[in-house]
Amino acid sequence: MLDNLSQQEQLDLKNARILYYDFFNGLLVFEMLEERVGVAKKQLEILLNAPLNDEAEESMLLLKQELESNGIQNLKVEFSKLFALPFGEKQVGLHLSHYYESCIGGQSLLKIRSLIKESDVRVSHQFKETEEHLGFLCGFMRHLLEIENTKLAKEVFMFSQKAFLGLIDEIKSHKGAKFYLAIVLILESFIKFESEFYF
Repeated sequence: MLDNLSQQEQLDLKNARILYYDFFNGLLVFEMLEERVGVAKKQLEILLNAPLNDEAEESMLLLKQELESNGIQNLKVEFSKLFALPFGEKQVGLHLSHYYESCIGGQSLLKIRSLIKESDVRVSHQFKETEEHLGFLCGFMRHLLEIENTKLAKEVFMFSQKAFLGLIDEIKSHKGAKFYLAIVLILESFIKFESEFYF
């Protein structure tokens, strides 16, 4: 894919991918939501310059309008309803093991920890989730792209891709999803793009 691109186009593509991963990192980790309002608005403005498809564009517009009108509060409420306290509906998973082994902290956690050990990243005890958390993995992928560790980035993406697709499916089937439905529609277009990039 990169063979036909100029150096500037390759740099632009790398920066766009970093932006997407950072966008998802900030919206999939509850503790980061409050501090991400301004950043997410700016990211959406940039992403709206070249959305990956019409559905992603509509979703970006919805999120941008929500953040401008109401801040992050409604996203925090929806996050809790989907991922923490679903009240009568199935809880949506945010961990690799949820999608691969129907549990939390399974073999998927051990596998991703072994991949992380190949990098310069060490997880802080301040981070409340494990390394198999999909929000964490978005931040990890962003870091790998920033330091141009493309081999490890590909391994992490290939290992986690099906879990991200599972997250997308679970949120699409959840009746209470509105803003996170918009987020996973953007994520779906990006995962499709990334899979084409790596294959």
